[in-house]
Amino acid sequence: MIRLTARGAALASALILLGTLAACKKKDDATLTDTTSLGTTTATIALDTTPIRVSDIQVGKGVGSDKKVGDQTTSFGVRDTMYVAVITDGAAKDAKITAKWTYNDKQVVKESSKTISATGGETATGFHADKKSAWPKGKYKVEVMLNGVSAGTKDLEVK
Repeated sequence: MIRLTARGAALASALILLGTLAACKKKDDATLTDTTSLGTTTATIALDTTPIRVSDIQVGKGVGSDKKVGDQTTSFGVRDTMYVAVITDGAAKDAKITAKWTYNDKQVVKESSKTISATGGETATGFHADKKSAWPKGKYKVEVMLNGVSAGTKDLEVK
């Protein structure tokens, strides 16, 4: 017969609890297993669980197929389309990105939003503002918001 003291029982319980917690630890890796006729291959892939953030705001007169602005500029002509590429890093489900253009810090020229579900790493989201008639010359600003919180602004000018 084994006799346990109160101290021994507490120590045994603590060890069992620690073992259980270690076994239940959540991992940020996903494991894929290929079971084709060539054999079994296992690969571990690290998942990006970094919260989403805006890392760059690019403005210019056009965007490429990667949705980024190639030739960045803050100076526009009266007939130009203003493009904004919002570069985000991290992961989020249903993140709302908004671009709001204003003229002379008062008049809202255009506001549009897009919802993205970024899975990690870098994501580019494009917006543009155009006008059928000429833009009034003057100072403009584009503000980018992520989930309703300002992520930065860029000052623009139409000459």
